Amino acid sequence: MKFHFYEIIIDRKYIYRVLNAANKINIRNIINKDNKTSFYVDYTDIDETLNILKENNIHILKISEKGIYTKLVDKLIFKVAIIFAFVFISGLILCSRYIWEISVEGNYSYTTNKLKTFVYSQNIREGLAKNKINCEDLEKKIRRKYNDISWVCAEIKGTNLIIHIKENYITEISKKETKPYHIAANKDAEIVSILVRSGVPGVKVGDKVKKGTILINGLVDVFDESEQKLFTKPCNSDGEVIGKTKYEYKDELKIDYKRKEYKKGYSYYLPSISGYKWVKTGNTKNKNIAYKEIKLKGFGNYYLPICIQKYSVKPYTSLKCKYTEKEAAKILKKRLYNKLLIMEQKGYKILEKNVKIVKERDSYTCSGEIICLEPLGEVSYILEEDIQKINMEKESINDETKGQ
Repeated sequence: MKFHFYEIIIDRKYIYRVLNAANKINIRNIINKDNKTSFYVDYTDIDETLNILKENNIHILKISEKGIYTKLVDKLIFKVAIIFAFVFISGLILCSRYIWEISVEGNYSYTTNKLKTFVYSQNIREGLAKNKINCEDLEKKIRRKYNDISWVCAEIKGTNLIIHIKENYITEISKKETKPYHIAANKDAEIVSILVRSGVPGVKVGDKVKKGTILINGLVDVFDESEQKLFTKPCNSDGEVIGKTKYEYKDELKIDYKRKEYKKGYSYYLPSISGYKWVKTGNTKNKNIAYKEIKLKGFGNYYLPICIQKYSVKPYTSLKCKYTEKEAAKILKKRLYNKLLIMEQKGYKILEKNVKIVKERDSYTCSGEIICLEPLGEVSYILEEDIQKINMEKESINDETKGQ
């Protein structure tokens, strides 16, 4: 009763009539004063109490709502909290109609920033409505832009656009292609092996091909029992082609460089909406400003347009230095190792690496040739003219059949 109850004041002479009629109602704190009687009833019994008073023609001198609940409701801060909660929930519902995060999974040779930059170039970015994003179209554009990304899947979970990619040894042509196509060489190579699952092989082991050469033809001839050609039909080529390729490798390191001696740094935090940057990052006036964004989210993949930005500032002084031959060799070999490691992670088999480090006038150069085995193949759509010719052949064959 302390949480929410009512105080009722009536004429003193009616109190016994109320007590007799309200035997099922919990009446508390009865006080007689100056020919008036006050008592408390719980908020759940107020309607029944008022009906009893009305049926017995008892006039109510005063009625007031009391308790902790009443005090909270009367407080301005409680009303503001209710309004804030309503606005916040409405905001969450509205924000759930847009994407506020773009993430990339499965990448190792392509950085997340590079792939997100390409996505931005397709007019897709944080704050865009979900119904304006065509995931299937985005998948095709990424595959066409990056030939060595063999599989792409874009999906929206919550307010997060997730792009899954696969960079591996097996060349996978997406089954989502709606037009018939050949598989063509995406670079110059020597054919080492070819496995055809659909289509007609256009090359054989040992052939040297140029970029654009048809490896697996998507036009298949159909023969009858006497091995006479009936017609040609287009299909989606499928298979695995492995080729020996050569890469011209070159990496340069300037002899003169500036070494930074960092001083004691500091950090500060700023709130932001939709990733807006308050401070220019990078190297500014002998200060290295690093930026980190912590996005707020409700649960799972439901990100919010609100984030906390951390800026770490490190002042420094620049000193002019020169690389020694030993230091330069160590750096260039590490870069070469990272390059080969990425290629191996993608499934390429390194056969030879004929590279050497040479000192030139103002730099050290690591250059040479890398020979490896790698998968070949990219989509090459069958020309509309060829498809029209095939359709005309079918029509003529059908006409001849009907005439017979």
